[in-house]
Amino acid sequence: MRATDHPLLELHVLGPAEVLLPAPGAEPAGGAVVAVRQPLARALAVRLALARGKAVADDILIRDLWGDDDAARPTARLRVLASRLRGALGNHAPALQRTPAGFSLRAIPTDLVAAERALATVDAVRRTGDQARVFATAAAGLELWRGEPLSDLEGIPFVASEQQRLQSLQLELQLAWGEAGLVLGRQVDAELERLATAHPLHERLVGLSALALARAGRQAEALDRLRGLRHRLAEELGIDPAPETVAIEDDLRGLHLSTPRVPLPTAASNFVGRDHEQSMLLREIHRPVLITLLGGPGVGKTRLAREVAAQAVVQGRPVAWLDLAPLHASDNLVAALAAAVGAESNGDTVAHSAELLAGTLLVVDNAEHLVDEIAPLIDSLRFKAVDLSILVTSQRPLRLSDEQVHRLGPLPAAAATALFCDRSGASAGPAVETICTAVDRLPLGIELAAGMTRTLSVQQLADRIDHRLQLLIRGRRDPGIRHASLRAALDWSHELLEPSVRTALRRLSVFAGGCTLEAAEQVVAGDGIQVDEVAELLAVLVDRSLVTMDDDERFSLLETIREYGRGQLRAAGEESAVRGRHAAWCVGLAKFGEQYARLNQRFSLREPEVARRLRIEEPNLLAAVDWCLGEGNDPGRVSEIVAPLSWHWYYRGMMTQARGWLRSSLATLASGTPERAAALTALAVQTRFSGGYAEARDIGLECVAIYRALGDSRGLAVGLQGLTLTSLALQDEYAALNYAHEAETLGRSINFAAVRGGALNCAGLALRQLGYQREARQMFEEAYDVWSGSQDDQGMVIAGGNLSIADFQAGQVEAARRRQLHVLRIARSIGYTVGILDGLGVLASIEAASGRYELAVRLLTVAERHRADIGAPLFIPDELAAMATAWTAARSSLGPEADRIADSARHLPLNTLLTELLQDAAH
Repeated sequence: MRATDHPLLELHVLGPAEVLLPAPGAEPAGGAVVAVRQPLARALAVRLALARGKAVADDILIRDLWGDDDAARPTARLRVLASRLRGALGNHAPALQRTPAGFSLRAIPTDLVAAERALATVDAVRRTGDQARVFATAAAGLELWRGEPLSDLEGIPFVASEQQRLQSLQLELQLAWGEAGLVLGRQVDAELERLATAHPLHERLVGLSALALARAGRQAEALDRLRGLRHRLAEELGIDPAPETVAIEDDLRGLHLSTPRVPLPTAASNFVGRDHEQSMLLREIHRPVLITLLGGPGVGKTRLAREVAAQAVVQGRPVAWLDLAPLHASDNLVAALAAAVGAESNGDTVAHSAELLAGTLLVVDNAEHLVDEIAPLIDSLRFKAVDLSILVTSQRPLRLSDEQVHRLGPLPAAAATALFCDRSGASAGPAVETICTAVDRLPLGIELAAGMTRTLSVQQLADRIDHRLQLLIRGRRDPGIRHASLRAALDWSHELLEPSVRTALRRLSVFAGGCTLEAAEQVVAGDGIQVDEVAELLAVLVDRSLVTMDDDERFSLLETIREYGRGQLRAAGEESAVRGRHAAWCVGLAKFGEQYARLNQRFSLREPEVARRLRIEEPNLLAAVDWCLGEGNDPGRVSEIVAPLSWHWYYRGMMTQARGWLRSSLATLASGTPERAAALTALAVQTRFSGGYAEARDIGLECVAIYRALGDSRGLAVGLQGLTLTSLALQDEYAALNYAHEAETLGRSINFAAVRGGALNCAGLALRQLGYQREARQMFEEAYDVWSGSQDDQGMVIAGGNLSIADFQAGQVEAARRRQLHVLRIARSIGYTVGILDGLGVLASIEAASGRYELAVRLLTVAERHRADIGAPLFIPDELAAMATAWTAARSSLGPEADRIADSARHLPLNTLLTELLQDAAH
């Protein structure tokens, strides 16, 4: 929902679902209740309200409301359900809106928003130490619950996961309330007892209830409770208690250790996926060294550091652990260090700490927000402590001399799969790969996703994982509030950024597949950020491990961070403006591609960097098209992106998608305009190459009529040439000759060599089908000369191939072979795949006529398979007939062996066969 959209409705979800009219100043109480009596209609309102104003696609709504198995006329049922909801809303029916992206509801779940705000406040206040405010804020948040969330909608597919999410939110507030209550001496014992009974495997809750018992003088009962927890964890989950639980148990027994205690990993969570890094670090820390583990949120820095520390202890190395996460720049870091190592806080604390740290491994965890403050202290310790090794985890380097920086990225695919399977008990497979990829193979995301398999099957989770930040709410272990969810981990990193850097991060999220600096300058700049500031902001984001830069100097975000950034973009009310700038940049990129095409209709093939750039930027182009057709509601702009790159979609085998985009755009383009003519030109090309010849002819006729009326000679020439090709495909040779004559005449008058050569070549094809071989050859020769004069290599491949056919049809077999091999060399040098496939087909006919049937079969098989792969059917009748003749002759001569040869060649790479052909010809 944009910042300018005021909700028409409110919903309550922390209990039975309610739809209410907004009541100013009454949030979250709301106004009058709107009676939506049918449960499914109420569920639709809830599902859309939980999307916070964002449109939800039909297929997602159908799946969430009826499930995956109920597919009886789902779209019609959804529309009927939406109609019923509108009827129930009465005068407020306009709140339910239909967009190209799906249904949306102008409503907010006010009680949920208030509860989330309460938890965010609790998190912030907790760091200040104000336990009284934590207690009061958590209590106020808990009062928002009216019972079991969405209890009136149970059985509807999406409700179970939402209930779990809402219950997890409630539990986080209950934990905060209980922890603060214990510190303040409030009467929280009974509620903690109830919660521990309801969640007997929740270690934090059971630990709190044990502390409450101990403070009431019931220490034996407290220890019994912890022993019971240990037994249940072993029996039901096969794990040991977490280090925090063990620490509580030790404290209750009076085992206060004088040496620093490190939160070591236990069997509760096997260490999976970082074996190489662990081994390297264990080797390095045997000597005095400063190592910083650098990486973005959720990448597993702390977990790796804990495992290294645990192994160091096993090897007899003293270890001290300093967690900086709870500290602020205003806190006394020296005192925190002293507490971690057991040093005296009076006198020269640093010197005493250094003395105690001799021969020790010091782990400094979560340093990113205190880099400037902790770096001098670490530097001092390095020179004062004997044989001290320091391992730092941070999103930013310390930039100290001799600092070794080891950057952690996502897990390798195999390690990610192994981690998920270890945590969930699932078997490897496509669904697991989908889940791991969706969370960017981040260990935190994988751990949280695996935890969801307690309520969802692996396939159900894979089907829903695109909503990763909403779905992965909390994990089985809570090693710190910022690790409780993907969103919390990202919130932590986001809060550390300066306002301008936050702005740059959220604006970068509109790029799909990354961007160059120049692209970022066009899209990120504006509304408070100057163009010359963008490079520095990107450098900061790279430094903070939130943005990566590859060898091509492209900047990109992990999909998890990108989704988070998009959420921030919407919350800031900037989505429309920034996505608009992104679409405008894509229009410029399309014009860049068109400039080369206008120099020569096939210039891109001789400019591999042009084609490569468009392939790299294709995700951005597709993202812009999707937005313009959906939330951006700007289908007219789609043709500006798609039409100039018609050749690109053809060579990428995306003709069907391009046709759909252009059709959507055409509905908004006024008749008789240049914009409509350009879109029609591209649509005719995509339709023709997809095999829709009759439709392509109708589109081409409208296109030509517009260009005639506009007096646009260049556009008219291109349109006529397109009609020439379409007429050939329809086997209307006389129409092809007429269009070719007009196109060639016009092309000559405006010096448009690409069209002129194409028209001459097509005229030759038409004449050849009509049996005028000598006249056809003259046309091909003239086309070759025109294209040669304009240095159009692709044109020379096309005309040269036709001249080879003319040689072959005249009985000059060796001349035809030599010419065709020469043509194949040119086609290969410019990467002209269709020209190569045409050439293989011609060569197959030549080889079959020469009795080389085995080679002919291999050529025909490879050509046919690759044509099918790229969607480029052959439509010239005499060429199709020649290939059929070659097949018949080969099967007649070889018998069943022909099919065996074809099977063995079916998966032969095109380039392998081409190399073999040209090498043999050279000898």
